[in-house]
Amino acid sequence: MDKVFKIGVFGLASNEQNTLGSIFKLAASRSRQYTLVGPQDRATSEILMVDADDANVMNEWRSFSVHHSQIPVIKVTKATPPEGSVEAYVRRPLTLKRVLEVLDKVTIEVHKFVPELVIGAEGENKLSEEAVVALQIAAKGSVQQASRSGLKALIVDDSLPVRKSMEIQLGLFGLEMDFAETGEQALEFTQKSVYDIIFLDLMLPGIDGYKVCKEIKSHKLSKNTPVVMLTGKGSRFDKLRGTMAGANVYLTKPVEQEKLKEVIRQFLPNSSPVGS
Repeated sequence: MDKVFKIGVFGLASNEQNTLGSIFKLAASRSRQYTLVGPQDRATSEILMVDADDANVMNEWRSFSVHHSQIPVIKVTKATPPEGSVEAYVRRPLTLKRVLEVLDKVTIEVHKFVPELVIGAEGENKLSEEAVVALQIAAKGSVQQASRSGLKALIVDDSLPVRKSMEIQLGLFGLEMDFAETGEQALEFTQKSVYDIIFLDLMLPGIDGYKVCKEIKSHKLSKNTPVVMLTGKGSRFDKLRGTMAGANVYLTKPVEQEKLKEVIRQFLPNSSPVGS
């Protein structure tokens, strides 16, 4: 799934804008692509790049941001960015590596765009270099921003790659997480803690997902918790069994990012995405 992000600029000289255009053309074969938009289309931008070394430009951007504060900003500067700053910076001179690393980080943290990460897909350990870098950035952000939303999820799956994928994806939304590899472990967790959402694999060692779901829905602490059933099976009969067991929604693996985001928006409408 490719995506072209629109980049608006404030105050960058024509030579720097030309450099950005060249970088974006060189990166046109990536899943993340970028294109510059003109001053008249800044309001439609998905990311802004602002010359932080020019006070007049910064004032112009601040006036613009009064009505467009939702657009994430990357500050372009010669100076060393403040240590520990949560703002995004790219150092001059603009190079392909510097520009793409920062833009990719913003698309992950703010726009939640990680198309390389497909939950339950085969070959999770055979990702491209671009994907590895993207996921490393995402994982780092997840650790730093965990529990920001105040929401907590339980992930039940015996596959380590699936658990890691879920950790990164849900971490992008600031969720705190617990992990269980078996149905028995899952039930122990639900008897001790209250979760805002549970992701439950169907095929588990010991108790299968159907029985686990029934148990979860029969307990006072967890009966109202949304259960998202994850499985490689996709027949109508399997989905009917999952519904009868109490599952709120049924996702067939491999689960793509957009499908997972839809579920999060549906059941956790008050979640606070990292970077928002």
